[in-house]
Amino acid sequence: MKLVATVVTAAAALTLVLSGCSSEDQQAAQDTAGNVAESAQNAAEGAVSSARSAAPGLGSSAESLGDRAGSVFDDAKRATFVAAYKAQFSALSEGKSDEEIEALLGGICQQIQDGKDEAEVKTDIEAQATNNGNAPSADEAGRIFDQAKLACP
Repeated sequence: MKLVATVVTAAAALTLVLSGCSSEDQQAAQDTAGNVAESAQNAAEGAVSSARSAAPGLGSSAESLGDRAGSVFDDAKRATFVAAYKAQFSALSEGKSDEEIEALLGGICQQIQDGKDEAEVKTDIEAQATNNGNAPSADEAGRIFDQAKLACP
């Protein structure tokens, strides 16, 4: 559990540190954060699998542990998205609560899960992320989409 929290924190820090860098650096940071997040998830799943193997009678406890680990992991991904969104899109996030930004993420994730075309999702992001007359550019909507994909459960 501590490993997952440490890995997610490191991924969040890396994303935030590199958020002011060039697009190529940002993409590299996003790729790295995605790889770190995937590694953490694999580690959590491995721990649950090991627990199940070591103590077959404790299967329900291991499942419960796995559910909690997944929940913590999803919470960390949402928090990372919110922090990165605020850091990279200050005009779009000004005056918005964390819950409002999480709602934007939830909407994007739902559209991705429903199989909606990427171009349509990005167009929706341009409309949904508009704040006080500040609309995201097509490039910004694309970056929001890419970051949301990493944060979706």
